[in-house]
Amino acid sequence: MAESSVAMGQVKVLVIEDNADDRELLMRQLRKSGLGEQVKFISDGKEAHDFLTGPEAPPPDDLIIILLDLRLPSLSGLELLRRLRALPRFQALPVTVMTSSNDPRDLEECRRLNVLSYLTKPVTFDSFSKAVADIFHPPKAAGESAASV
Repeated sequence: MAESSVAMGQVKVLVIEDNADDRELLMRQLRKSGLGEQVKFISDGKEAHDFLTGPEAPPPDDLIIILLDLRLPSLSGLELLRRLRALPRFQALPVTVMTSSNDPRDLEECRRLNVLSYLTKPVTFDSFSKAVADIFHPPKAAGESAASV
């Protein structure tokens, strides 16, 4: 079920996460980053796909980032990402994956799908802040950021 009362034109950050504790942590961090009023939370992979590809979706250019969990109900985060990357309008949209998975195949697939960063849960304020900073000021070389993929 979609969560959040942000108006469609105001959504800048889409968080696709089914864990309530992780959503709360992210919301606190996004408020500290000045993005708290522009966040939409969705807790289901299929619903996120329907939202992003439906008639009321924010234009991809309006979104700053998608924060994506890999383990979601209905449709996994990886499958959602594959479907979005197959659409030209989502090929360059920054996506940060936040997951408890340390499976090297997940990391490799995220690299292949051009993920901005891959954060292993629990996400700390420092790692999240760095990931958000990298959106606006990417590291000059891929090896400069431990969180970069």
